[in-house]
Amino acid sequence: MVQERVGPQWPRMTDESSSAEPGLPPSTGPIPVEEAPLDPRAIARASLDAARNASLWWTSAGVVLSVVVAFVVGARAGAYTLAGVMAVCGVVRAVRSSPGPVAISVRSKTIDLLVLFGAALCLGVLAHSLPPGA
Repeated sequence: MVQERVGPQWPRMTDESSSAEPGLPPSTGPIPVEEAPLDPRAIARASLDAARNASLWWTSAGVVLSVVVAFVVGARAGAYTLAGVMAVCGVVRAVRSSPGPVAISVRSKTIDLLVLFGAALCLGVLAHSLPPGA
């Protein structure tokens, strides 16, 4: 079993170095998300706790719905459904503040939106190019 090191991961701030300018009191407010130190182990543990993450369930339900529609109605309808799910995920990612839902917040907001809306558009175009009986 691998032994983890015990101790501070980040340099601790002392009273003298805790403020940006000397003479100012240290900040006691919440740390903005962009400035918070990242702990990869904590992020991995949180992402694996699917029972507490509604976004994972909603995204999985959308994919399962798309597969069911593809089998029951046809491949074209299933592809349209998956494109719709991706577009809805893009809208949710666009309107929610950072860091956003875990299931759809992978990179920066701009890249996530480009990937989600781009994939939804590509799937819609490909679904439209399928023959009507498919």
